[in-house]
Amino acid sequence: MTDEAGEDAKLIAVPHTKLSKEYDHIKDVNDLPELLKAQIAHFFEHYKDLEKGKWVKVEGWENAEAAKAEIVASFERAKNK
Repeated sequence: MTDEAGEDAKLIAVPHTKLSKEYDHIKDVNDLPELLKAQIAHFFEHYKDLEKGKWVKVEGWENAEAAKAEIVASFERAKNK
């Protein structure tokens, strides 16, 4: 995802099995129904519509491994500030 300030990664997460069994079958974003992914993308494409000069472009979906790598990279960036 990109917005007016540049790259802006977003992560989709589900509760751990100990908290809810409802999402046990979701291991990767590709396990989500296409309609739900479209609804999520629509939200992010429009949630800044009322803010002048702001915009968002959803450029696709990454897998769970990419999400884990983003978390590690974000932690490292914060640690090195």
